Amino acid sequence: MAAVAVLWSTIGAGMLRTGLGFTGDRPLSYLGTEPRATTLFRGGLLVATVLLVAFAWSVRGRLSSSAAFLAAFLVGQAGQVVVALVAIDGPGADHAVHSTAGIVLGLSLPVLIGCFAAGLPPGRWRAQAYGLFWLEVAAVVVGIALSRSGVAPLAEIVPAAGFHLWIGVVTARWASPPP
Repeated sequence: MAAVAVLWSTIGAGMLRTGLGFTGDRPLSYLGTEPRATTLFRGGLLVATVLLVAFAWSVRGRLSSSAAFLAAFLVGQAGQVVVALVAIDGPGADHAVHSTAGIVLGLSLPVLIGCFAAGLPPGRWRAQAYGLFWLEVAAVVVGIALSRSGVAPLAEIVPAAGFHLWIGVVTARWASPPP
């Protein structure tokens, strides 16, 4: 949950500092090009990546038997590192690389959650995990629709929120495993 807190606080602070709203046509990635938010955006993504990789490694060891889960998680986090380091606009930017990495990150979310669910033994927890997978699939579909409608920040926030919900549920499950 520390990674989630880092992401929401740094991106939220960046949005406040720059006046970037939830419904404009500029994606959150523009926070990485705004001098008032560049360090928050890039630093937040990089710190969160380290925390998320540690989380994934721990989850893989304690809750899921799926190696595909870890692979999908790591691919998505590699995308997050590229998003943090390659600006979307401005000097030295590469819009195509940045955007492709963002898409890899976004699409990795339902894949890793599905792989996580598939790696669980049959039962109630596995059924709940598959429910979270379908929720994330829906969040990605909504994100794509929002993006196509020119509502860029929410297009990124909705899938992230589904993923962060999954992290919260997994963390709660981890803290109090069933008897």
